[in-house]
Amino acid sequence: MRFELQPGESAGTGLRRVARGLMDETLAQLDDPARPRETMVHEARKSMKKLRGLLRLVRPAAPQLYRTENAALRDAAAELSALRDADVAVETFDRVIATAQAAEAPRTGAGTAPVGLDGAGAESAAALHDGPDPPALDTLAWAPLRARLAAWRAEAQAADGQPEARSQAFREQLVAARERAADWCLPPVDDEASAFAVFGRGLKKTYKRGRKAMARAYAQPGVAAFHDWRKRTKYLGYHLRLLRPAWPDLLRAQRTAVKALSDRLGDDHDLAVLDELLVELRDEEASVARRHAEAGLRAELRRQSAMLREQAEGLGRYVYAERPKAFRRRIGVYWHQAEAGAQSEERP
Repeated sequence: MRFELQPGESAGTGLRRVARGLMDETLAQLDDPARPRETMVHEARKSMKKLRGLLRLVRPAAPQLYRTENAALRDAAAELSALRDADVAVETFDRVIATAQAAEAPRTGAGTAPVGLDGAGAESAAALHDGPDPPALDTLAWAPLRARLAAWRAEAQAADGQPEARSQAFREQLVAARERAADWCLPPVDDEASAFAVFGRGLKKTYKRGRKAMARAYAQPGVAAFHDWRKRTKYLGYHLRLLRPAWPDLLRAQRTAVKALSDRLGDDHDLAVLDELLVELRDEEASVARRHAEAGLRAELRRQSAMLREQAEGLGRYVYAERPKAFRRRIGVYWHQAEAGAQSEERP
């Protein structure tokens, strides 16, 4: 199912079609016994974010619908959070290792691909290779820290004790939301001929908030400020995907830039969460070598965070280059042209 609205259909029709289609797709994934639990949870959470992004697009036109259904979808997704959050720390740790080893390779002459401390291949971190060389790192000294994180993950998952019950609760809430979505309605607008009279307001609001969030993040840097900017950027990405049919080729470059920006901010947030977790799991009776390894790892987290934020600033200046009114007007022109084309194709 393509996460897209179509020029030529009414705003309400498009809203209901996309929402129910995405919900059907998610329910099918939940009911697939061959799908690993981790994959199912990850995809289901992504679907909830997409649905909330869709609702945000119509928020100014239907604030009550947004408040009610956004809260319901947020609560449904919360059932899955405990199933996913315990995995993120170890995944982030492996990504940090891969990035640190890749940055170290040019100085040491190593020609092998970076791998995690458990021997498994880690994803490429080439985006962070540009910049000043970090001090020499003994990444093998971090192995005990990874083992502690893995043990914490196992403990967290065991303590939850009811993953199936959580998945079932999520499914029930999603089925109820799908039934309600059949009756989702939008108020009449002055320009009934164009759905963009509804979508444009939400698009502008999301873009404007993202632009302001970027300014706040660099004026007063902090985990919360950058996390807020990330959320605004994610919503902008969803909106551009929904409106992609307005001009697919031209919007592709902007969507790519938004995705790259969102990824940088997401990775930066994961680093912050890992750093906080390392503090919580600190062993006050650890050896001097263990404490030294932890300090080195946290210094590497700060280095990688600084690199990610520097890259995000460059991408953000590109993504948020226009003023909100100009951005809305430009996308609106594309949409109206696409609508005109769709209408001409329908004529006999």
